[in-house]
Amino acid sequence: MDEIVGLKLREATVGDILIIEDYTIEETPYTVKPMDGMTESLHESEKHPILVLDGDKMVGFFILQTGDAILNYVSNPHAILLKAHSVDKRYLKQGYGKASIEKLPSFVNEHFPSITEIILLIDHDNISGQMMYIKSGFKDTKNKVKELNGYKFIYSKKLTNENS
Repeated sequence: MDEIVGLKLREATVGDILIIEDYTIEETPYTVKPMDGMTESLHESEKHPILVLDGDKMVGFFILQTGDAILNYVSNPHAILLKAHSVDKRYLKQGYGKASIEKLPSFVNEHFPSITEIILLIDHDNISGQMMYIKSGFKDTKNKVKELNGYKFIYSKKLTNENS
């Protein structure tokens, strides 16, 4: 799919509550509702809720997490964890998920300049998600972790100046 012109990533603020409340996701074990993620992030300075916007429409959401919790998954203290990535169900199958992941390296380079690696955890049975992340340049580290709802694979994308 061609690049979605006008797609922007931006950190959410309390003023975004109305557009976040209007966001709808399919109920799956793989996703977290943005309002839940936003509420959880309000009191944690190491969690950054990010809106995916096409013009003034919120089409996607994810959380970026920094800090020591990342070291549970990788040894790189300059890594950032991508969590709770979702697309509003009204905009599924339109390329927004992949487009938002493709914009992520330049966003991270701009807003988190000390970060050298993006990591994510993906459920072992979420095959379509695994394929999207691999097509977007993530690599399977061949490591996995056991979480409450089963095993998750650890994927990684190293950041270089070319990702800007």
